[in-house]
Amino acid sequence: MKNILLIVAICFSQNIWAQQESATTRGTIGIGLHLACPQSELKDIEYDGGIGLNLSYLTNTFPKNSDINFQLGARMDFANLRSKTFSDIELDDPGIIGDGSLKVGNRMYGLLALGRLNFAGANQRVTPYIDFLAGHRNYSTYSVLSLNEPENNLDYEAQDFTNRVVHTSRFHYGAGLGLTYKINRSLAFECGATYTIGGVGAALPLKDVEQYTGSDEVNYNRYKSVRTDILLINAGIRITINRRESSGYRPAPTRNPTPTPNESRTDPEPDNTNDTPVIKDRNSTPIPAQKKPIKIKPKGPIRKPNNS
Repeated sequence: MKNILLIVAICFSQNIWAQQESATTRGTIGIGLHLACPQSELKDIEYDGGIGLNLSYLTNTFPKNSDINFQLGARMDFANLRSKTFSDIELDDPGIIGDGSLKVGNRMYGLLALGRLNFAGANQRVTPYIDFLAGHRNYSTYSVLSLNEPENNLDYEAQDFTNRVVHTSRFHYGAGLGLTYKINRSLAFECGATYTIGGVGAALPLKDVEQYTGSDEVNYNRYKSVRTDILLINAGIRITINRRESSGYRPAPTRNPTPTPNESRTDPEPDNTNDTPVIKDRNSTPIPAQKKPIKIKPKGPIRKPNNS
């Protein structure tokens, strides 16, 4: 009899708690790493691969309680696709002590709309899925010129702005396969592969970036126009976003009682020792001198402009 009463009491208390507070799912956020593998014509020219980061958002599933359901969202991914450095670069200023180094690298960035078809209900631990993607993906070859002795050249920029040498932005569409493994109600492990097909654009593998013979200048003119397909192998976590809504009885907020005439109240005395505001003289702040930019000393063949 005592056990029956205990069970009834537990069920009653859980019912009251469920009426007072409930959790509403607002979607999921995915965070992961991926291995970027160039494909098709991008692979034929030996374009560089690399490791990157991806972020995604997915709405709630609909139909909600179906074993086959759908989600909408967006995905952003980024990858550094290796780099190479040219040392002992002579700079175009006789006042600079020492020489410089030129770093050249490739990187990829994508922003795509995402639709996901799941083949399991919300209560199942393992969920296979198919992704559908469409958006834009960018490929860039950049260069950064740095001083080898910045401590001896305080009047010059230690590192100049990043110069985008070759840039391509193309529409991409594709699909992906994967699965999620639910660890608990708010966290799941996710892995899969994504393949997107891109239009023809300019791409420059690092193996084709070379210095001109007898010169410090670098040749960027060996880029090629190819299809920009890519395969991303993904692994990461997916976090469920919950919003808690409370209802039911809430105690009224307490207020400080009004002091009676018999009660004495001591107010802090204002500090009138210095009523004049202090205004900082703007002219007293020294303005740092603008540093001089650094450039490669031109000699030998002149690089042709890139119109990609």
